[in-house]
Amino acid sequence: MTVQASPKPGRSPSRRLFAIGGLALLTLAACATPPPAPVQVAAPPPVVGAPPAPAVLPVEIAELGFTPAHMRGQPVTRVALLLPFSARAAAARSEAENILNAAELALFERAGDDVLLLPKDTGGTPDGARTAAEAALADGADLILGPLFSGAVAAAGAVANGADVPVIAFSTDSTVAGDGVFLLSFPPNEEVRRVTEFALEQGATRFAFAGPATAYGQVAYSAYADVITQALGEAPLSEFAMIELPLPDDAPEDAEPELEEREFATGLVAEAFYDGGISAMTEAAARLASTGIEMLDPAEAALMSGADWTPSQASAFQVLLLPEGGDRLRMLAPVMLYEDIDPLLVKFIGTGLWRDPALAREPALAHGWFAGPDPASRTRFEQTYDSVFGDAPSRLAGLGYDAASLAALMAAEGDGFSSGRLIDEEGFLGVDGLFRFREDGTIERGLAVYTVRSSGFRVLDPAPARFGAETAPEDVEPDIES
Repeated sequence: MTVQASPKPGRSPSRRLFAIGGLALLTLAACATPPPAPVQVAAPPPVVGAPPAPAVLPVEIAELGFTPAHMRGQPVTRVALLLPFSARAAAARSEAENILNAAELALFERAGDDVLLLPKDTGGTPDGARTAAEAALADGADLILGPLFSGAVAAAGAVANGADVPVIAFSTDSTVAGDGVFLLSFPPNEEVRRVTEFALEQGATRFAFAGPATAYGQVAYSAYADVITQALGEAPLSEFAMIELPLPDDAPEDAEPELEEREFATGLVAEAFYDGGISAMTEAAARLASTGIEMLDPAEAALMSGADWTPSQASAFQVLLLPEGGDRLRMLAPVMLYEDIDPLLVKFIGTGLWRDPALAREPALAHGWFAGPDPASRTRFEQTYDSVFGDAPSRLAGLGYDAASLAALMAAEGDGFSSGRLIDEEGFLGVDGLFRFREDGTIERGLAVYTVRSSGFRVLDPAPARFGAETAPEDVEPDIES
């Protein structure tokens, strides 16, 4: 595998995993004295008579696309990698560095000597991505990996589609998928789908939502509603449950509680969007509580644990999706308790934003659930990356590894790159677990369900080993013996 010189400014050559072997050295000459005056040459006399027959000389036809000297004369597979190496945001530049490192690692481990990696700088803008894609195609790229941001993906995808070159991009925005663009990412709708299906399997039938009025919140809500509707039906349904009525204060100690049959709606029974901070979150929590909450007796609550949760028959909703992360989630979850939405009765669930070690110490999130990649495969990748680069990879670095590994796999097959090859029913097994592309370019992932503990996150339900097919997925994860 060969890597074209990186376009990133300030990057030390010593950081590169691989050298470009066999390239001719360019010599720069500078003259200390002014150049001599040009010599005047007399014009030749005109030719008289018939022109001579043209000479036939052996001429070597130039190879199409960029080809290092040591690879000339042999088949070359060119894989372009479009990333925001010179983006204004330092976080974007750092992410580009991590993804490039991981891609190089994958090709070093997986690819043959006929694979050429062509890094291209998008600058973090759609115009930069368009220019980078055009440069990649001019260099003869057979496949494009990246870009990272949705606007850049749309711009690069349009250029690549015109040349019939597939794109494996890293955006979570499903609207830019299709027409030869495949999204290798962690879209929130996949995480919502997995954790909601798990809640349904535990017997939950009443669901609520509280989330931000943002694009992310809308995506999470739509995925949530779709899964619930597919499982429980389109029309609002009702179910009946026998509810224990609270005993009066003067009731004898041996008194038996009375039972009453009540009717409850099923499905997505309540939603509350908010636009703002703690005040807006509190108002949203109050709107949810107004649908009906179940109160626990303190003595009874002391005997309960979120670890042994089962859907309560007396709760207006049994599961609550909170698609937030970081400091905003640390505000939102306690607000629910303030409005008497008790996580001992209502299971709090979330997205991959919950996978933050700092959140494990938030009491309101104790025993909550969220979905994420399989931890075992990720651990192996992180060990390899750290041993080579001396640093932990970013969360998205695994995408670079999986994309480049997939490119190496397809290059080794020798059948070229095509959208049809990427749509594999059995899927692929990468550093973040099982995945496959749908025909519309979106991704389906095999995710694990985690539960929150004060000591960290524990796998509650493992990621699937395959997508229900008899044939195992193709392995693109790192192979580590140690």
